[in-house]
Amino acid sequence: MSDQLQDLLTKVYDEGVAKANTEAEKILDKAKADAETMIKDAKAKIEQDSAEAARQVQELKKNTEGDLKMAGNHSITALKQKITDLILKVNVDQASKESFQDTEFVKSLIKETLAGWKQGDAGIIISENLQKKLDEAFLSSLKSSFGGKLEIDFSPQIKAGFTISPIDGSYKLSFTDEDFAELFKNYLRPRTAKILFDS
Repeated sequence: MSDQLQDLLTKVYDEGVAKANTEAEKILDKAKADAETMIKDAKAKIEQDSAEAARQVQELKKNTEGDLKMAGNHSITALKQKITDLILKVNVDQASKESFQDTEFVKSLIKETLAGWKQGDAGIIISENLQKKLDEAFLSSLKSSFGGKLEIDFSPQIKAGFTISPIDGSYKLSFTDEDFAELFKNYLRPRTAKILFDS
């Protein structure tokens, strides 16, 4: 009986071990399959993340190149504008200042302005710098040749030239060296830039 019992125990033991080995193999196979799936998913995620990172790098590179190109164009445009303005400043401002220092030029400009004045009475304010250069005879001739009432005054606030306005002061026209310089610069700026920078 003890041999039969021993055989039975051995048989139960062998069956248990075989069953345990089968279960262990199933668990190992499932673990291997799960590991392979996890590795495959991780690789896919890495590839996806790498592709997204590469896309972002390309987009950043493209945007950076665009920004640099735009900044470069703005810098070139600003430099061209400064060069143009400097050339105009040196030439036009100087010529305008010289013209308004010429008393005969200012006298003729005042006469022409008054000749074209259609608003009736007028007030003219002349640069104080010209007060000693414009004699009483000239000022009297302006008043006598003008069709309406003419008030003439001198101001230290006007560096060179004069202003004219109706007696009521509702508006004022300014004829100074700076006004003429700005007028000519606005007119000459596009032409100067074209001459300097168009090839």
